[in-house]
Amino acid sequence: MKAIFLFCASLMAMNIAIAQTSLNTTNAKPANEISPPKTQIEDLDWIDKKHMEDEALKIDTLFQSKLGVGIRRDLTDLNSLQRLIDNKLVEPDDYKTLQAMGIVLGNVMQADFSSALEWKVYSDELGRSRALCIRNSANCLFPITMLERRVESGIHPDVKKIYHEAILSMEEHLPRLPYGGGIMYRLPR
Repeated sequence: MKAIFLFCASLMAMNIAIAQTSLNTTNAKPANEISPPKTQIEDLDWIDKKHMEDEALKIDTLFQSKLGVGIRRDLTDLNSLQRLIDNKLVEPDDYKTLQAMGIVLGNVMQADFSSALEWKVYSDELGRSRALCIRNSANCLFPITMLERRVESGIHPDVKKIYHEAILSMEEHLPRLPYGGGIMYRLPR
């Protein structure tokens, strides 16, 4: 009888000990507390650079064969991108070409603000993307998908409007003209 009592007492002690281990506890956060997304911003590696160069070359070839002009890395590229869209020279489901057009769009943005914007690799819980980021900050634009998502959704995008809205969304981080003159663009208007 004494043995049964000791056995039961030891089982109860084990259950209490197991119930108090860290394996059985949770550190549940209150419903209103959300952990910030884990983002990482890094320099492009040589594979990213090569991929982006190849994609821009693809669009340059498309510009030359369909429009008779090449990529210039200035505001005229926005007109050429618009012509590709207006003339339906790229299918809405050709996401690779649409993303390559986004690289050209981003290259114009970078050319206009070369002292402020740089291509980076932006990684978060959703994956890895190439982004155009304000130097030394986590403020980024994602021009690679700006045209693609709109065209795939059946929207006829206005390339210049998308460009200007993206720039205005970063206005507080861009160089400014003295005496309240607004954003200091590098490319001639």
